[in-house]
Parts: sequence; C-alpha cells; structure tokens
Amino acid sequence: MQISIVVNPVSGTNSARKRAKRIVKALEEHFCIKALYTEYAGHGIELTQQLIAKGTDVLIAVGGDGTVNEISSALTGSRTALFIVPTGSGNGLARDLGMYGLSIKQIIERIEQNNIHLIDSGVADKKAFFCTCGTGFDAYIGHLFAQTKVRGFLTYIKLSLHAFKSYTPLTYQLKTNQGEYTRKAFVINIANNKQFGNNAYIAPLANMQDGLFTVTIIKPFKWYHVPYMAYSLFFKRIHKNKFVETFDCGDCKLTIPENGYLHVDGEPITTQSNPVLIQIRPASIHVL
Repeated sequence: MQISIVVNPVSGTNSARKRAKRIVKALEEHFCIKALYTEYAGHGIELTQQLIAKGTDVLIAVGGDGTVNEISSALTGSRTALFIVPTGSGNGLARDLGMYGLSIKQIIERIEQNNIHLIDSGVADKKAFFCTCGTGFDAYIGHLFAQTKVRGFLTYIKLSLHAFKSYTPLTYQLKTNQGEYTRKAFVINIANNKQFGNNAYIAPLANMQDGLFTVTIIKPFKWYHVPYMAYSLFFKRIHKNKFVETFDCGDCKLTIPENGYLHVDGEPITTQSNPVLIQIRPASIHVL
C-alpha cells in the first residue's frame, strides 16, 4: 500500500499545529515516507493530482476544512482513498467520519486496517464540497471569519454573536425535484453530511451514502430564541425545531439576492451564476 501525506503547516491554532507536527513525524517514521507541505491556496490540489498520478493508494490530509476540501476535490473520481488528520476550526468531515481526536496509535491502526468506503460529494457553482454548502447567516459569518487573523471556535462564536444583532434575513428561492420554495430565511443549508463542524449538527439525519442532500431551512427568529436554537444545533434536534423546515433532495438550484453570500464547507465563494446549480455526486470519493 502506497501512502502519502499532504500537510497545511499553517492550519489551525498553535496547539493544533504542534499536535499535527508530532503526528506527522510519527507517520513518517512508521511508514518510511516524507510529508509534502502546501505553500499557497490551491497547492493541495496540485500536490494531490501529482500523488494520484504516481499511484498513491492512501492520501493522509493534515489540515483544516479548507485543506481537506482542496485535497478531496482532487481525489474525487480517483481510486485513492482519503484519511484526515484534522487541525482546523470546525473539522466537520473528519468528525462525521470518526477521524477526529484519534491518538497516534489509533491513526496508524486505522490506516493499516485499510477499511475503505465510498461516500457522496456535492458541487455548488462548479466548486466541490463534502460537508455542506449554503446561504444566509452561516455564509455571512464564513465571509467574516475568512478575514480574521485569529482562528478557532471562540473567534467564530464571538463573530456570530456580534453579527446577529445587525443581520437581516433575506428572501431566497430554491428549486428542487420536489418543487419550488420561496422563503425568507435565516439560513438555507444543503448538507451532504450531518454537521458544520464542532459537533454543530445542521442535518442530523443526513447520510453521506444515500445519493441525496438534506436541506435545512431556518426561518428568522428573535434574539431570545438563540439558546433554543443552540440547544437544537448541538444536541442533534434541529430537524425538530419549530423554526426549521427540512427535506431531502437531489440536484437543486438556489437563487441568492445580490447582497447575499454562499459558502462551501464553510469557505465563502464568489458565485459565477445565479441561480446557483448544486449537484450531488453519489459514491464519488473513497475514504479510509
């Protein structure tokens, strides 16, 4: 089994980077390999494509959600399997795949077991995603978070609490195979997996192997409902929340107002078209 490692050396907090260094060193010694390091945005895609061409069987991605998205995008459709050592703020895909918080011994055992599965992925406006994409408040916060120098979950929470006071929900249109929806919404999320990251479950019933997205529409709510919303999100009950509408769908089209935002896997993107075409790609990436 040919194994490769791609590392984003600047991903995450200082403590996460220090832990990642220890893990990478142990993996290099155990498997007698040398890690490759990303140097700029998009470099993870280039390195992954090179490693696929060289016949890599398993690619270990060490980094945050942005790094994982780059590497996974390049792996989609190949026979190379992904394994994640998460170092980012959210780590949504790693958490849902059971790759978060593993010890060095457990990581090595998982890799040597070589237990591979196929999962779905999505494409929004030709940009691949593996956890969620969406518009509304979460996309707006993703836009703000991308501009901050201080990373981490606490920074995300502070931004969210501050921005909530002045945020105005917009009206969106979503066209699916089930029909058309016009909604004034706080959030419209289209999920491949269960969570944003940090165990915030935006789609507790989502299944990465069913060939469908799970749509979560959160209606506008008042500030005094924030604890109720937070409880629903972190205790896997958002689909039972009185402000939430949820359903499964395949490919869909999302129309975003001019002053709206879109994110894929938490990263804000500039859309090239409106409505945005969002497509499901069943069984498109191997994960270990």
